[in-house]
Amino acid sequence: MEIKVGFIGCGGIANAHMMRLSQIEGVVFAGMCDIVEEKAREAAEKYGGNVYTDYREMLEKEKIDCCFICVPPFCHEGQELLCIEKNIPFFVEKPVHLDLQKAEEIAEKVKEKNLITSVGYVLRYFDVVDKLKEILKNEQPAIIRGRYYGQVPGEGKGWYSKKGKSGGQLVEQATHIVDMMRYLVGEIEEIYGYKFEGINREIYEGYNVEDASTLVMKFENGIIGNLTCTWLWKGYESEVEIVGKKIMINYRINQVVVDRICRKETYISEVDPMLEEDRSFIKAVYENNPKLIKSDYCDGVKTLRVTLKAHECFEKGVVVKLK
Repeated sequence: MEIKVGFIGCGGIANAHMMRLSQIEGVVFAGMCDIVEEKAREAAEKYGGNVYTDYREMLEKEKIDCCFICVPPFCHEGQELLCIEKNIPFFVEKPVHLDLQKAEEIAEKVKEKNLITSVGYVLRYFDVVDKLKEILKNEQPAIIRGRYYGQVPGEGKGWYSKKGKSGGQLVEQATHIVDMMRYLVGEIEEIYGYKFEGINREIYEGYNVEDASTLVMKFENGIIGNLTCTWLWKGYESEVEIVGKKIMINYRINQVVVDRICRKETYISEVDPMLEEDRSFIKAVYENNPKLIKSDYCDGVKTLRVTLKAHECFEKGVVVKLK
């Protein structure tokens, strides 16, 4: 097996993927592209491939089997569309876009081409999440609760704290928890929420996103839920909690605790989820088997829709139906 890979974006998250891809037999790095040439050159020197600063040039010159698109949310400017045009399967980091209409247009084109795609919802690839889903097959959840607490990334000096560049905490970071809630109990039908702001704006220059938010959800299957987020805390921590009749399940990153009142079971992951995520994508491309992907582009757009529409709730004070 040989799969030639190209990278658009060679920053932090891209390097995390490159490190894991280098462990997968048959992967060959063909092209490294970044608008900062030094980043692309450093990646090429370490892993191989030709250096580019224009993704159009790379996709024109290199005969690649798949492409990793690892750019900040505000930098999606046609990379996916060009991959689709050239029939190149692509992996894109979350969130897939900041413009819902454009993301939906890309999703339609992906469907038309029946192109293999994958989105970086890495939590889906934990083995304990598979275990959790198996347990839920025999239970009837009523409530699901999500939480994502942390501090302002980069101490407010980067693009994270600019709404036009990141979309805010819910869109850029807590998207993982929204996605996990969807993955575990089903599609979200309607949402309502509130935001809190003002504290961080006094601390960080140019900060213009919410400090905290809370979102109430109704799922298509009748389950109800909520998600709370804040950038007023420290580090970062997240969890998902599910409650049914005499059962409460708590999921935190690599650990699942199942509490049945009379007994409690703990499952701890033994895998590197990003390695599993990348291995699944490469294998899917090689075998032309989309069933190996746990979150494709079209599915990633569903999570994006929830997080972007949440801001409509925040601004207009209305219940938003997602269908």
